Amino acid sequence: MPENKVKKYFSLIEAWAWCDICEDMVALRIDKKEIINGLKMGIYTKEYKHSNPYPIPDDPDDVSGQEHTVYVYINDSFDVTGVKTFFGESLSTEEIAAEATQAGGEVRIPIVVKEIPPMAVQLGMLTKEEFMVLKICDGMNSLEQVAEIAQKNIEKIEKMMDKLRKKGLVKVIRRT
Repeated sequence: MPENKVKKYFSLIEAWAWCDICEDMVALRIDKKEIINGLKMGIYTKEYKHSNPYPIPDDPDDVSGQEHTVYVYINDSFDVTGVKTFFGESLSTEEIAAEATQAGGEVRIPIVVKEIPPMAVQLGMLTKEEFMVLKICDGMNSLEQVAEIAQKNIEKIEKMMDKLRKKGLVKVIRRT
């Protein structure tokens, strides 16, 4: 799988994110103001619905011509930190578990159970880092993927999840 790439300009970025369904890079032009506004909510996520304009016509297994979605996670340095591809509105916990169990073992999927406004950070209820991590706990990422997208080590994320779970903000679903 090729590496995601970003070119940064004064007012926009061009990002190339790998789409597992198309098996190709998807090009996105995103206004930096849009990203900055999204970062106020924790982390910016670009949702891009598309279909492969050139599917293989005689391959019954090639479903890339059907509309599907690429989710691209972008941090405050305007770098791509994660990409998800799926059909429908979102990944199911079964799809996430299947994706993550390829690495073997138990899969832990953190899900936000109580919506938290950005003001919680200003009021000192959460740190900016905790708020950002909560936004990655959208039900489409395993705990390891949350750590990768947030660019934190897994031990730090596990401690943070324990703290957020005790506050009643997140629930961690386990799948084997």
